Amino acid sequence: MNHSALTEIEHWHNVTPEIFTKEILPLHKPAVLKGLVNDWPAVKQAKTGVENLYQYFSDLYVGGDIQFARIPPKEKGRFFYNKDMSGFNFKREIGPLDVFFRDVLAASQDDSADILALQSAPIADYFPDFDNQNPFPYFAKSVPPRIWIGNNAIVSAHYDDSENLACVVSGKRIFTLFPPEQVENLYVGPMDFTPAGAQVSLVDFDQPDFDNFPKFQQALENAVVAELEPGDAIYIPTLWWHHVRALGGVNMLVNYWEGGSINSTTKPMPSDSILMAMLTIRDLPLEQKNTWKALFDYYIFSDQHQKYDHIPQQARSILEPLNEHARKAIKKWLKKQLK
Repeated sequence: MNHSALTEIEHWHNVTPEIFTKEILPLHKPAVLKGLVNDWPAVKQAKTGVENLYQYFSDLYVGGDIQFARIPPKEKGRFFYNKDMSGFNFKREIGPLDVFFRDVLAASQDDSADILALQSAPIADYFPDFDNQNPFPYFAKSVPPRIWIGNNAIVSAHYDDSENLACVVSGKRIFTLFPPEQVENLYVGPMDFTPAGAQVSLVDFDQPDFDNFPKFQQALENAVVAELEPGDAIYIPTLWWHHVRALGGVNMLVNYWEGGSINSTTKPMPSDSILMAMLTIRDLPLEQKNTWKALFDYYIFSDQHQKYDHIPQQARSILEPLNEHARKAIKKWLKKQLK
């Protein structure tokens, strides 16, 4: 795939928490935040060399084995399914951080070595003082950071159901993003059998098969791309598909997910409603589904402002923004229906 032919994501410089909250977030579009975390000690150490980066995190490390993925060289770094999609092309292993990091360093200097990746590990579990030394005031303090360490790995296009800010500490990352409405053109794999929890595109971005995936060309016409260096960050809005390629040998990224299923304490989540609709609506005749679509548009997806002005306010009940009492009543009713 020729990244140079894709539209570049808008770059922002000298971003403050206020600019991010008031100017970038409301756009709900991907944005590169140049040099956002240049002042992090972790980034400064990475820029002086991977040995110093390793020493920095070794000093922060409080022990405990990590779980990481190992993929053989023949897969060219792409974490994916095996050939018949009966399993995956990598295996999970558990081991101490210092051994893993040394293996990553050695593999980064050998094109024939395995690809290794520690993916989405909660930083507080292994490096609890990282937050204090590398502050991040762009999301609520309650949003925990997660760390990704590895060599030149490729994560297939997927989405997150949360707002995402990802910061490059070491190496480089190429992000290719697609708007949520491109889902039909990305040839997405199974919902309940995935490499890492999120559905992924089945298209090999290095060698796209346009015979089997012809609509992927349309997806590319709507794609945006960015290459990030140490200190840069990228904002990925909720449900935007993103393909991530790590470059530069030893790679490290720290990200923050605000909201969504991974951090939220509120259940159910929006994605749960898809499963409910599969049970109740998806297999109806098309004519009936279209009629239900009209009701969903009216009650859920359209602008609710002044929608129910014709109903006296005291009679609107759950048509009004839900309070805790109404939420509990709806959950109780749903539990009864699902028995």
